[in-house]
Amino acid sequence: MPEHLLPLDPDHLTLPDFIDRETLHERLKLFVMDLLADHFEQLCALMYRHDVNEHDFHLALDLPSEEQQAGRIAELVIERELKKMESRAAYARSRPKKLEQ
Repeated sequence: MPEHLLPLDPDHLTLPDFIDRETLHERLKLFVMDLLADHFEQLCALMYRHDVNEHDFHLALDLPSEEQQAGRIAELVIERELKKMESRAAYARSRPKKLEQ
């Protein structure tokens, strides 16, 4: 993992217009590793707030190392946020357009 990467707090996202998925994953993983080590309750609250599947979260916690746990949890957050984006886009497409006046 590149040393220049800083942890990424999902509640304080200030990203450039584009960030590749691998970099996003690595930055989230660093953030999650810190939470696993020192702020587990905050991690649980964030998973709830981001609507990460509880069963999948617990499976991730069963992985053998904190690095593997953090990597899987970062994947879960990214997957969930992408699903939310897709759902919002589908809803926006299905809504009737307002008549312009």
